[in-house]
Amino acid sequence: MKAHAKDNRLYLSILLAFVLWGVMFVFRPLNFWAMLTFSTSLLAALSYLFGRPLFRAGELTRKNLLWGVLLAVALYGIFWIGNQGLILISHWFPEVLPDRLGKINAVYANVGALPPALVGVLLFFPIGFGEEIFWRGFVQRRFGVKWNGLYAFIITTLLYTGVHLSTGNPVLIVAALTCGLFWGGAYWATGRLVPVLVSHMLWDPAIFIVWPIR
Repeated sequence: MKAHAKDNRLYLSILLAFVLWGVMFVFRPLNFWAMLTFSTSLLAALSYLFGRPLFRAGELTRKNLLWGVLLAVALYGIFWIGNQGLILISHWFPEVLPDRLGKINAVYANVGALPPALVGVLLFFPIGFGEEIFWRGFVQRRFGVKWNGLYAFIITTLLYTGVHLSTGNPVLIVAALTCGLFWGGAYWATGRLVPVLVSHMLWDPAIFIVWPIR
């Protein structure tokens, strides 16, 4: 009965994530950053309530923090290379990826809704923090306990990508898939949350505010 209750909390939390992202990207009733801040904070709180402990004992080390920085740099490099590939594809085969720049600009469209420095701070915490705590620290970890690490990685990556379908932007959906594979794969391989958490918290403000990729 106890395991059944944990499963119900997990599935309801995932359903809530889909509802929150749908409201943000489809209905847009309030300022985007206010909604995203609220949504990620709520998911992080639910992760703590239903999924603690989220970290392994002694996981907060300088080595794990450094790995987080290196993972953020590596993911940024992947996106830079990927964007160069998209530029070549749109140049050689424009019918395959029409309006590449317009779709990328749409990803950055919400940045101007608040001062860039404030957006950067929110992306670092609670947005990057909350997303990673929820998707890897709670969802993927729980699936790993329930089934196995590979299954947890695959299902969590599909869910993380699926929650972004409501954006309607293929570039953002592919970006979510790439991030899900990268962070989910790192978490599956190491079993450590701190490196992927730090990576997400650093990568978000880097790619959206500090060094945007267009």
